[in-house]
Amino acid sequence: MTTSRPAALVTGAGGGIGRAVAVELAATHNLILTDIFEASLRETQALTTPVGAAVHAQVADIARPGELDRVVTAGEKTLGTVSAAVACAGIEGAGTVETSDIENWQRSLNVNLTGTFLTARAVIASLKATAGSFTAIASDAGTNGFEDCAGYIAAKHGVIGVVRAMAVDHGRDGVRSNVVCPGYVETPMARRILADSPEGTEDFYRSVIPLGRFATPQDVAAVVRHFVAGSTYANGVVYALDGGSTVGSYRGA
Repeated sequence: MTTSRPAALVTGAGGGIGRAVAVELAATHNLILTDIFEASLRETQALTTPVGAAVHAQVADIARPGELDRVVTAGEKTLGTVSAAVACAGIEGAGTVETSDIENWQRSLNVNLTGTFLTARAVIASLKATAGSFTAIASDAGTNGFEDCAGYIAAKHGVIGVVRAMAVDHGRDGVRSNVVCPGYVETPMARRILADSPEGTEDFYRSVIPLGRFATPQDVAAVVRHFVAGSTYANGVVYALDGGSTVGSYRGA
């Protein structure tokens, strides 16, 4: 068993924020990585192993009950008990309550919300045993309303609710549960959303960020690292990582 380092689970590790988190944690942790896309997952594995991490990478659909349990069980056999879990997997979704069909609505809830719940359930016994940390990636859509993404907003609000419940229920077990709420991040998912948006949307969203740019995946990974290893008292924190766009600085389109 490879136990010289603590073990961390990262979902959605095949790209974007999940990949950046995996690379960030590879310097200090062995990694259990999962994603629904095998080719992308193997690319992340290739990026993390040279840093010194032992890696167990396994394809899984986080929205399907039992799949993450199998990933965690297999990974812990060689890497030891998980002491940190980061729920990064998620999908975009468009539509209002009027225009969304039930399939797209349910898919957003299944992946973004139920997937986070199932991730937490798969590791909570391990985190209690190690007094570890659980970090979820939500969105500024988890604390605010935006046009034409009702299912996504509902799911991300729910992610914050799950984390707050965990902070209360399992803080007494020594488990720290926190959630990061990024604004736009330079990821393939953000590129898809903006490509499907009306002309001028990207310029508008950049214009209302006091720092003048979108976040990078590495910006998010740095906050995750803080919750995993930099703070031993943060619990139930909803961390707005949006360059200041939600503090009332809007200048208009």
